[in-house]
Amino acid sequence: MSRPTRRPTSFCPPPPLSVRWTGKLRPTITGIYTFNFSFDDGCRFSLDDKLLIDKWRSGGISIDTVSVYLEAGKDYDLKAEYYDDRDYALARLQWSVPEVAKKERIDLYGEAGKAARECDMVIAVLGINKTIEREGKDRNDICLPEDQQEFIEEIYKINPNTVVILVAGSSLAINWMDENIPTIVNAWYPGEQGGRAIAEVLFGDYNPAGRLPLTYYNSLDELPPFDDYDITRGRTYQYFTGTPLYPFGYGLSYTTFQYSKPEVKDLGEEIEVSFYVKNTGKYDGDEVSQVYVKLPDVGVITPVKELKGFQRSFIRQGENKLIQIPVKKELLRYWEEESGRFVTPEGAYTIMIGSSSSDIKLSQPFLLRR
Repeated sequence: MSRPTRRPTSFCPPPPLSVRWTGKLRPTITGIYTFNFSFDDGCRFSLDDKLLIDKWRSGGISIDTVSVYLEAGKDYDLKAEYYDDRDYALARLQWSVPEVAKKERIDLYGEAGKAARECDMVIAVLGINKTIEREGKDRNDICLPEDQQEFIEEIYKINPNTVVILVAGSSLAINWMDENIPTIVNAWYPGEQGGRAIAEVLFGDYNPAGRLPLTYYNSLDELPPFDDYDITRGRTYQYFTGTPLYPFGYGLSYTTFQYSKPEVKDLGEEIEVSFYVKNTGKYDGDEVSQVYVKLPDVGVITPVKELKGFQRSFIRQGENKLIQIPVKKELLRYWEEESGRFVTPEGAYTIMIGSSSSDIKLSQPFLLRR
């Protein structure tokens, strides 16, 4: 039985095949650079026609390393060649830069230091991508990559008037940025219109009203081990009792809102939570009002609070708008182990209204009787 063959792309012929990449390499600092070539089955690597790695043979997955002295600002002709005999294709060329003095580390990032010194404002795009997070690939921490953290700290020293655009698909412990950077825009993975959307927010053409669908923690130290799937031990906004970096439901606007006059009505199959929200700022904008519920004491662990409804409302400057959010009673429930079913308990509920899971503006008791 023959083994299946896999191609680097659908446009490549089936193995055996070879690929050559050529280009110019211009170092930003002078020193010893270390190149790592990961491959399966064979590879060659050259700089200025000097063969530095020569492993042109069939075999398994291997890594070959070579160190070279390079001068800053000088162009080097780079050539990387790869040979795939059959089965899995793997070709990855990476390099590490020399150790440099702390005051010179901004030079590692090309012309970024010069641009930061000369411009009025820095817009730095940072974050992670599918090489760090994706399905089937776990992260070791929730911090920014070390080189990006160093980069933004060095840029901030040069020009504190800095905006960070954060690109990621999950939460990041950006504690230093929260304490130092004036503006952070969380763009997630924004798609082909992401650049336009970000520009409209930065230039004030759009008043943002996005809200976090998860909690941003300060570090992994305040969470239980990730292989512990019992979230009641302190995971998610429902059971986390600490102070997160950014809470579930969090998001800022260019305007401000004030909440007042809460009321909870029993409508039979559902309850209606109503309140007023006034735009007290200088701009029209959207507010995402959120209703959280704390169940009565039922003798088992239940969430500290749980989102049961929300509403996005466009509110003009100075307008005081009535917001009404229905909540079905069947959602006011917990899982009862003894009966093996969801139960809506009688008793005293706490209805919480706010703009995030931590920013509760109003609280109203509600007594549920059958």
